[in-house]
Amino acid sequence: MPDRNPDADHNATSLQTRHSDSPGLSLAFLVFALIAGHTMSSMAVLVLPAVAPAVAHDYGFDASMIGYQISLLSIGMLASLTLIGNMSRKLGAGRTNQIGHALAAGGLLIMLLPWAPFLILGSFVIGLGYGMITPSASYLLVRYTPAERRSFVFSLHQVGIPLGGIFAALLGPAVTVLAGWRWAVVLSVALLCAVIVLMQHGRGPWDDDRDSASPAFTPNPLAGVSAIWGHPALRRLTIAGGCFSWAQFCTAAFAVVACVEALGMSLIVAGTVLTVVQLSSAFGRVFIGWLVDRVGDTARVLAWTAGVLVLACLAALAMSPALPLPAIYLLFAVLGGASGCWPGAILAEVGRLTPQGQISLAVSGSLVIFNTGKFIGPILFVNVYALTKSYGVTFATVAIPAAIALICLITAPRRPD
Repeated sequence: MPDRNPDADHNATSLQTRHSDSPGLSLAFLVFALIAGHTMSSMAVLVLPAVAPAVAHDYGFDASMIGYQISLLSIGMLASLTLIGNMSRKLGAGRTNQIGHALAAGGLLIMLLPWAPFLILGSFVIGLGYGMITPSASYLLVRYTPAERRSFVFSLHQVGIPLGGIFAALLGPAVTVLAGWRWAVVLSVALLCAVIVLMQHGRGPWDDDRDSASPAFTPNPLAGVSAIWGHPALRRLTIAGGCFSWAQFCTAAFAVVACVEALGMSLIVAGTVLTVVQLSSAFGRVFIGWLVDRVGDTARVLAWTAGVLVLACLAALAMSPALPLPAIYLLFAVLGGASGCWPGAILAEVGRLTPQGQISLAVSGSLVIFNTGKFIGPILFVNVYALTKSYGVTFATVAIPAAIALICLITAPRRPD
């Protein structure tokens, strides 16, 4: 892949100017709609982990098993990313984004059915939908965002993920205490439906480049991964992203469970810890996006972050009921910020290094690698906890993927001046 595509930058700038002619379809509206979508889809992913103790009590299994639910989501996402990565080209990125949200809502509805295996099926369907959302959103952002603002805008868009986590952390436990965990799921479904309606407002102009003759299914399921793997800088960056994703979803999935079961907190107070995780992640995404645009070196900035993450994971060894609540908040704030700040910066770099017309494919390939980390991480976390019976020790082992990310970023080829 070439290091930069001047035509793509020119096209993105001219398209953004054309798009801004209509106040209702400005770049600001596009970013708002995509952030809203990412927020509500992220809530759909994290609402069950946020109320995991209640779900586990209802079905009679250990709350740590929630890690398998995140891994099942990742399987659905991997299937979506590898098999239907061309959907944005065929149907348009706006329509593809709407379908992704509809599938996520459908998966949540399946999980409402009163039989534990429906949690498995529903999680897979949510993953299928979620896997369609980021590539289609990235396609639209690259198309309409000026090149010099992409790292910041991509990072701003990625703030929707921790915002969704905040919604899940605050609303999920509160609704669960008042009415039961299934009503927290119903609330998430309603918010996803509202996003679908919002996206319809701009779908026509956003999808004016769709090609109905294109195949819906990707002819080569691993084409995106191959494209990423053949590019040394992106290969190391995306491996680092997979390691960050490992740490990010272990932190988000197990924060509430660890606080309730190991630290003796109530579900509501544990929800505030998860809120701290997501707030620090949101701040980190915007800050890292701003910093990358100014330093001009994505790998260097994220290497600093990976170093902080290694130290934070090792600090988790001090986790115990005797630790003051402010120290718990600080620990999870650093874990959340350091593990969750990376996606916008790496996705913007993928867009920068990928030729126009191949962006959706390359983003899908990078997301396959990211989600491999998301799939492996929670499963290993569950099994390490089963062996050690210590959440402090288990969180400390997340320093291993963080160290791998640090090595990849230090050795990644630097962008040309």
